[in-house]
Amino acid sequence: MSDAPHLEIERLRARVADLEQELHVTKERLRFFVENMPAAFAMLDADMRYILASRRWLQDYGLEGQDIIGRSHYDIFPDLSDRWKEIHRRVLAGAFEEAEEDQWQRADGSTEWMSWKCYPWFKGDGAIGGLVFFTEVVTKRIQERMELEQSREQLRATVEEQERLIHAIREMSTPVVPIYDEIIVLPLVGSIDSRRSAQIMEALLNGIQHYAAEIAIIDITGVSVVDTSVANHLIQTTRAASLLGAHCVLVGISAEVAQAMVHLGIDLSTVVTRSNLQAGIEYALDRLGKQITTRASATTPDLLV
Repeated sequence: MSDAPHLEIERLRARVADLEQELHVTKERLRFFVENMPAAFAMLDADMRYILASRRWLQDYGLEGQDIIGRSHYDIFPDLSDRWKEIHRRVLAGAFEEAEEDQWQRADGSTEWMSWKCYPWFKGDGAIGGLVFFTEVVTKRIQERMELEQSREQLRATVEEQERLIHAIREMSTPVVPIYDEIIVLPLVGSIDSRRSAQIMEALLNGIQHYAAEIAIIDITGVSVVDTSVANHLIQTTRAASLLGAHCVLVGISAEVAQAMVHLGIDLSTVVTRSNLQAGIEYALDRLGKQITTRASATTPDLLV
C-alpha cells in the first residue's frame, strides 16, 4: 500500500498546526495592541458581551482588576439609561453614532462627560457581529472650561463694577452744583492733568446744557497745583462754555497760586476771576441783575431778588 495518503494527512495536520499557531500569534498581537492602545476601546458582540477591552477602558470606568471578557455590558454598567440602550440598538442595526461632549449621570449621583464613537463591526460574511466603542472621559476638560468661563464672568463683572466706580468717582471729582436759576458751580479738588481736564470740560458743558446756565463758576480752591498746563486747560474750558452761551468765572486763586502764575507768565486776562466763591456768586448775581437782600425779621432767611 502506498504511503501517499498518510503523508498527505501529515502535511495537512502540520499546516493546520501552523495556521493555529499563526492565529494564536495574531490574536496575541491583537490583544496586546488593544490592551495597550492609549484610547479607551472596547469590542462587544451582538449580545453586548465583551470580547476585547483596552487598559484605558478599564481605568477610565473603574474596572481595573476585573475580568470583563464575556460579561454583559449592562451587568457591568447597570445604571445605563434607556437612551444609551437605544443607541446600542441603532448601532447593532448598522448605524454609526458619536458625540463630542455627552453627559453621563451615574447611579451614585456623580456626572461624567464623555467624547465617544460607537460603530458596528462586521463578520466575514458581512453580517454585523457586534459593536465597538472609542471613548474619552473629558470631565476634567469640561470642568476646567466651566471654571474658566466662570472666572471670565467674575472678571467681567469686576471690570464692570470698577468702571461703574470709576464713573462715580469721576462724577464726584467734577460735580456740577446748581446754586440758583441759571447759575452753576464746579468745585475742583486735587491735581488736573490732560485726562481730567477733558472730564472737567465734559462735566461743565453737560451741566450748562442740563441747567440752562448762563453763569458757570469754576472754583479751584482745592486744586493743589496750577501750572501752565492747568491754566491752559481752564482757559480752553471757559472758551468751550462760551460757545454754549455761558459766561465763566474762575474763583479760589490763592496768593501762592497767584505768585506762581505770575512767575510762569500765565495770562488769565481773558478770564473773569474772583478771590473766592462768595465773590464769584455776588458777581454772577450782579451780572444777572439780581442781589441779596435781608428781610426786616432776623428770623427769616436772606432772599434773592
